[in-house]
Amino acid sequence: MQSATIHIKVNPEIAKGLKELSRKRETSVGELVRQALFSCYQIDLLSLGEKQRRALEAFQGGYISMGKLAEEMGMNIWETRKWLHEHNLSPNYSFLEDDTKNA
Repeated sequence: MQSATIHIKVNPEIAKGLKELSRKRETSVGELVRQALFSCYQIDLLSLGEKQRRALEAFQGGYISMGKLAEEMGMNIWETRKWLHEHNLSPNYSFLEDDTKNA
């Protein structure tokens, strides 16, 4: 599949927030925007129940673990990983240096 380039304008506060988040997650601003667009407009995710959609959003935001997501999705961890891959949803494995202190 060939990629297309889209140019968008956002207000300075959004641009600043995206830059900060991209540094924290160690990814590009473009990747954050791609993930957001894909998440908002992925038609097959609309068939998920409200509980599963919320769990997926929490997982993508780094608020719940893969194990908790699997539980909410009614799958085991391996099935959940496969499902995420099939839906082009990448797990959020980024962490902050402060996170190691709490591990």
